[in-house]
Amino acid sequence: MAQATWTKEEDAAVEKPKSNRIKFIIGGLLMAAAIIFLVFNAMRGSTQLYVTVDEYFTQQDKLAGRDLRVSGWVIGDTIQYTQIDDTTSRLEFDIVDDLANPGQRLRIVAMNEPMPDLLQHEAQALVEGSAEGSIFNANPGGLFLKCPTRYEEVEPGVSG
Repeated sequence: MAQATWTKEEDAAVEKPKSNRIKFIIGGLLMAAAIIFLVFNAMRGSTQLYVTVDEYFTQQDKLAGRDLRVSGWVIGDTIQYTQIDDTTSRLEFDIVDDLANPGQRLRIVAMNEPMPDLLQHEAQALVEGSAEGSIFNANPGGLFLKCPTRYEEVEPGVSG
């Protein structure tokens, strides 16, 4: 049987095994950048700004067409509910920040929404949707109301 021998030449360079550390660092940075990008895009697309009526009118140019939540007090004599046909209805009313000093009014328009029982004068409204000028178009199911006359404050010291 033949024997194989190995000899080392004196001038030959000995190669060190290449480290995979650089590959792992670059791969980790790419994955972290991708995750940050995805989280940022997901949050940007699903966030809504919460503003009052006065805040909307002061920033109207920036907020036009954006998805918003607007809160305010309902002015009772502006409520109009119109049944257009069997499947289409239009609900309109105005909200303000302060009923005692109603400055700027924002007109709320909700299409194909039923007439809420709680929609009355001095009800607090929170509406999700988008605005164009002084008209705020509510999203389907985006009208939330709280009627202060339905809830009575309990006097301190009296158990309910």
